[in-house]
Amino acid sequence: MKDFLKNYKIPIILGGVALIAVIATIIVITGGASSKSGLYIQSVSGSVTVTNGDVSENAVNGVKLDQSDVITVGANSSCTIAYQGKKNSDDNYLIVCPDTQILVSDEFNGKESGELFIRNGSVIGNFAGDDKASVIVRTPDSTITLEKSVAKISYYTNEFISYTDLYTFMGNNNIQLYDSLRNPVNSPEFQIQQKWGRVVSENAPSFEALNLDFDLNELTAFDLKNLITIAQLIGDDFPYRPGELQAVLDSKTEDTLNAPLVSEPPASETDNSGTIQTAEPIVTETSAPAIETTLPGQTTTTVHVITTAPPASTTAPPQTQPSSSGQPQGDQRTHIVTIVIDGEETIQEVPHGGNAVRPEDPVIDGYTFIGWDGSFENITEDVVITALFNENLQSSSDVFHTVTIIIGNNVTTQIVPHGQAADLPSNVEVEGYIFRGWDKDFSNITSDITITAILERTLTHTVTFVVEDQTYTVQTEHNGSVIPPYIPSYDSKGNRFIGWDKSLANIMNDVTITAVFANDNYHTVTFIIDNEFYSVKVADGETATPPFWPVSDSSGNMFIGWDHSLDNITSDVTITAIYGGY
Repeated sequence: MKDFLKNYKIPIILGGVALIAVIATIIVITGGASSKSGLYIQSVSGSVTVTNGDVSENAVNGVKLDQSDVITVGANSSCTIAYQGKKNSDDNYLIVCPDTQILVSDEFNGKESGELFIRNGSVIGNFAGDDKASVIVRTPDSTITLEKSVAKISYYTNEFISYTDLYTFMGNNNIQLYDSLRNPVNSPEFQIQQKWGRVVSENAPSFEALNLDFDLNELTAFDLKNLITIAQLIGDDFPYRPGELQAVLDSKTEDTLNAPLVSEPPASETDNSGTIQTAEPIVTETSAPAIETTLPGQTTTTVHVITTAPPASTTAPPQTQPSSSGQPQGDQRTHIVTIVIDGEETIQEVPHGGNAVRPEDPVIDGYTFIGWDGSFENITEDVVITALFNENLQSSSDVFHTVTIIIGNNVTTQIVPHGQAADLPSNVEVEGYIFRGWDKDFSNITSDITITAILERTLTHTVTFVVEDQTYTVQTEHNGSVIPPYIPSYDSKGNRFIGWDKSLANIMNDVTITAVFANDNYHTVTFIIDNEFYSVKVADGETATPPFWPVSDSSGNMFIGWDHSLDNITSDVTITAIYGGY
């Protein structure tokens, strides 16, 4: 062996170098693993187009989306897209709802979060899995981070007021408000899970609602169908059970189903392997609610039930001819009996009216089998029969739970004995906010739980007036007008007072307003916004600041810009807001 290595040492080394060179060449040619990163269309239903510049094409599964692409989803249609990256969760995706248009406003490179802009409509984001790079959804007045959350985001206009609505089903969504120049107008705030919030933009964006309760009936059938799929995909960590969502969906009458339900594939294409299809949300599973039961010598415990519905048949059962007595003769129908034990399914095909084979009582560590939720006898339709278990809890005095407490950006934890109350304060003081209570009941802790303080931002602003070297501060309501505490006549050099450098109306945030005195270095800029006049003073060569940035006029036409540049003001000038359609 030593002689072999001695004789062939050089050829072996050269061969290894050549192999490395080939591998490197392949990586260069294919662009490496990073070339696969990006935003991809996973599935399309109905009318969906992708437009870039003047080129518009029908959306196709598997197509990578580029920066500046516009995705337009028609009525009774939907589109599912995913951000693929080396360390991104395969289970995360974004559903573009019917009647929606979004813009890919970032390059999705797999290394950092990318931004999608909603021009109108709604999206549902399932980003509960861990991602190196996630998706940020932007509307004209806010950005919402979807990382480690499940949420629905909508943007629409009502007359001349714009709305961004956010339903957070899981996790916390970071919300940052922006004016039309993309300047932040607030500190980032959080929308917590199972809560609803609204951002309203009339003159500038503000929270009309944040972290308020909502009813599942407010959601469309389309939303509920997709949430059922998401609940099945995430499992116990999702705050809604599939059965709870299915019950709300079933309660909706046909005339309230204001969005399409995603159809099942043909029977020949149905996959019974147990794999959940996430690209096109197809509901094949539903969960029954937890059942409360009491066994002898035990306290009340929760029975955890996971129910999986069988695939829907696309073929009607064969019809049989009735006999003279009215009973069918030679009924050849069969039915599918799905038996579920701890999430595992077995399927039996049973003749109409026959009996299914009952399995042996299952044994699962940590649980006690207590029976089945259905009968195995006289099967006359497709059924799902699920094994029921009780969790074998320790004595309550030996069980403790972790309570995570979130107050603004501050996070603390408590260890609480099973069944006892968490120790939370009755009042919380956070500067700039009003405490409205806690988002969950904490009087009987029976599991690890996160409890968040509900904080409502105070809608008052500080206005600082500067008159030469003197300052004066006053408080005013959001979107209100302010009255100066002192109006000078002349400055210390004898120059006449001619006005203020900013408007005294429509105060949207903390602001400093400075007195302007007559000399050759200032100009009057008159803004005309929807037939209203506002005047400000601007130093020669400086940029004019509008009293506010409009969203739309009183007729509902969207604001698209100004008829004169705001930069380098060198004379008195009138600047008018311009409105138009999308």
